[in-house]
Amino acid sequence: MLKVRLPVGAALIALLATLLWLDFQWQGSRAAWLETGHIPGGFLLALFGMVVLVPCMVLELTRLLRAGGVRVWPVLFSMPISLAAFATVALHGWHMDAWARPAAIIMLIGLVPAIAALIHGNPAKGLAEIGRWILVGGWIGALPACWIALRAHSPWWVLVAAVLAVKCNDIGAYFAGSIRGRNPMALWISPHKTWEGFAGGALCSIAAGAWVGSQIPAGVMMGVMFGVSIAILGPFGDLFESVLKRQAGAKDSGNAIPGMGGVLDVLDSLLPTAPAALWLLAPAN
Repeated sequence: MLKVRLPVGAALIALLATLLWLDFQWQGSRAAWLETGHIPGGFLLALFGMVVLVPCMVLELTRLLRAGGVRVWPVLFSMPISLAAFATVALHGWHMDAWARPAAIIMLIGLVPAIAALIHGNPAKGLAEIGRWILVGGWIGALPACWIALRAHSPWWVLVAAVLAVKCNDIGAYFAGSIRGRNPMALWISPHKTWEGFAGGALCSIAAGAWVGSQIPAGVMMGVMFGVSIAILGPFGDLFESVLKRQAGAKDSGNAIPGMGGVLDVLDSLLPTAPAALWLLAPAN
């Protein structure tokens, strides 16, 4: 497995580096059709997210939920809701509120099924529809766009450092769990996740977060808080996706990435940690 994962991982890093380089080159270029009059930081990343990442996540989530016996929205309904949620956060991060407002309205259309169910006296269905809206609009729509908002307010290398800090948690947990893992965290979800791995991942993420904080105006303490949030939210994202896959009887969320599964398999820990990165690492305005 490592023989496949290592080169694929290197290719993904190369892809991210290329996107960031192009994004940096485009940043500040004149664009009269934008409110700001120029292309903001993270613009190319947002395009990649809307064209590739979000659609892939919508399709993977739909497949997992359907395989697990959960009623899902049609893709033609859920796709624009996710894309609008992603666009709302990204546009707000660029202070393009004139465009963010219509995107937010499209996102809120996802609440119509819940409102209809409640009006017709079916609270159970209404709550289920709200849950679908949170998953489609929030989890795979708004959360990843927080990374775009971070890039909008920070140099490109801050985004890279924050993402690597999250991945340090994954790496630390993997090696600590492989070497010292004895006590499962949640055996019914994933027998390979152990408390020893959790501790190893936490130490790595806190150390990485402290280093990131020391390199930016936020400071070391904010970096440590970011590392702590990674230690908690990163494994939560991993376990949450494991629940979806176990319910669906699937090993991976998809097969888009050889050796790693689907897009959700790669981004599982990056989704819930995104708001923490934006809140703790972005400079105060």
